Amino acid sequence: MPDNKIAAITGAYKGLGAALSRGFAERGYSLVLGGREERALEMFEYEMKKATNASAVIMDVRKKADCETLVNTAVEKFGRLDVLVNNAGVWKMAGIEEITEQEITDMFETNLFGPIYCSQAAVTAMKRQGSGHILNIGSTSAVSYNAGHIAYGASKAALVSFTGCMREELKGTGIRVSVFSPGGMKTDLFRAKPDRVKDDFMDTSFVAGKIMEHIETPTEEWHVILRRPGGYSGK
Repeated sequence: MPDNKIAAITGAYKGLGAALSRGFAERGYSLVLGGREERALEMFEYEMKKATNASAVIMDVRKKADCETLVNTAVEKFGRLDVLVNNAGVWKMAGIEEITEQEITDMFETNLFGPIYCSQAAVTAMKRQGSGHILNIGSTSAVSYNAGHIAYGASKAALVSFTGCMREELKGTGIRVSVFSPGGMKTDLFRAKPDRVKDDFMDTSFVAGKIMEHIETPTEEWHVILRRPGGYSGK
């Protein structure tokens, strides 16, 4: 693998995505930063360019063509893609009787379909170069079965299953596939219900550090679960 590695991140400019982007930059990666909010993404790209080579892509992970543009930008500008982080996600707390059809659709399109679309594009590029790492950001909601997480938990559980299936399919290609499922973090994900943010929720910089350790230390552990306030387990 070349010294100058390339990472593409969705939802790159805030929360965990921003912390991961900074972590990659500190380690010398060139970055392709994906996100929907143009002004916020431009400002974050400006910040990242002070630390490393960076290119922003306005994108919506619910659109397959946008996901292809993210990957193509990495290959066209930097020659390859070493790590894809499918980080973009949405959350809505609602019970089985309250959640709407649109809310269910939004969560599955963003939390599941987006990673599938981005991974499809990344696999094609990574197969050509014979290496790469596709990392999906899951959630402990996939395995904890919390009330009010009907659609969010289901979308993240499906993401874990997708990751496991893709991992099996890509064995022998040189492409590593994994999913990292953190517990509650202090992010904008809970901006609609700030009372849900607990004192023991984790800082995004701490979680990003654990994710970077996972990226930099390949093992057979493909689903890592990081529970608050620091329990660390996997399978």
